[in-house]
Amino acid sequence: MDQPGVEVRPIEMLSGDSEFNEVFLTDVRCPKEAVLGEVNKGWAVAMTLLGFERGEAGAVLPIRFAEELDRLIALAKEKGCNDDPIIRQRLAWCYSKVQMMRFLGLRTLTGFLAGKEPGPDAAITKLYWSEYHKVITQLSVDILGAEAMTPSGRWPSNSISCDDPGAPNDSASWVGTFFAAMGGTIYAGTSQVQRNIIGERILGLPKEPSPAR
Repeated sequence: MDQPGVEVRPIEMLSGDSEFNEVFLTDVRCPKEAVLGEVNKGWAVAMTLLGFERGEAGAVLPIRFAEELDRLIALAKEKGCNDDPIIRQRLAWCYSKVQMMRFLGLRTLTGFLAGKEPGPDAAITKLYWSEYHKVITQLSVDILGAEAMTPSGRWPSNSISCDDPGAPNDSASWVGTFFAAMGGTIYAGTSQVQRNIIGERILGLPKEPSPAR
């Protein structure tokens, strides 16, 4: 990353943070000792990396999402809407999704313990949790109501979930997580990419046609 020709341009997100970058490579030459895998086989290395990234998250994120849901239930009680039937139904939906995510995580962990390297099935977990997180953070904003338009307090310490142990259940923590959840369906492969992987490499469906040249 320090060699000549590598330019990193931070991308500012809705939250004001810059966790993503554009990276431009201009006439960059990689030294032989820095090559990972075989020369001209970089795609296989990248796919292996993404498999581990998505698979590892599937094993640990269910724990964090369960803690996040507990915080949201506490917020609903604090705002006096925990008896609202619609809010209760949406919270119950989130609970069922977190439980299913937990079983997906146990399956991933069992595979790791058995020596199985993550494969295309890691796309299932990535698609599942990232799409779920948009829904629960939208619910948090709905519970906050007008307060979400002028968030106050401490912003989230991470971009994955609002599960900061011991942190105040501030509106800023939820709104910041809501902003970050949008990015969850983009990084580590967009939801559209995950669906293609599931369809082509797991279900054996025909590949998406290449654009006309």
